[in-house]
Amino acid sequence: MPKLSDEDKANIIAHYLNSGDGYKLIAKEFGVNKSTIRSIVLKYKANGSNALIKKTRSYDTQFKIHVLEYQREYNLSDYKTCAFFKISTTSLLRNWRKKYCEGGYCLLDSDRRGDPKTMTKKQKEKQTSQKTELEILREENEYLRMENAILKKLRALIREEEKSGQSSRQEPSEN
Repeated sequence: MPKLSDEDKANIIAHYLNSGDGYKLIAKEFGVNKSTIRSIVLKYKANGSNALIKKTRSYDTQFKIHVLEYQREYNLSDYKTCAFFKISTTSLLRNWRKKYCEGGYCLLDSDRRGDPKTMTKKQKEKQTSQKTELEILREENEYLRMENAILKKLRALIREEEKSGQSSRQEPSEN
């Protein structure tokens, strides 16, 4: 499937808005996948015409964590989450979620760029074994800080719910 130019995306949006056709028909007409049409339309609905222009961005760890927590909290699909946060593809989101499930927040921070295939097994082993004790402790410290922050937020939410639950249960006495 060829990459869509900004003009193609604009044509797809115009066709969608003017014709009332569904994703399937538009996909057939433009020769692309139905999910591509859905993604383009959702991005347009969430962010207007600026969402159609591709921008290269890098995302910091806090942003990734926020996106994953927001998606889980509001039970959003990958497409809707990407449209809301202006993330270019759903594959990024899936990769973040996979890294998070494998090793928590620490792995989200380790976005290595470049061609990992060029490294031999020995080079990889050498790199990982050369981590100093200080680096290991710093990573663990960072992880524990994030975990602590999350637990504090959770406790605050629980206290807030308990307060609101108690105030709604207490009724003024009639004397």
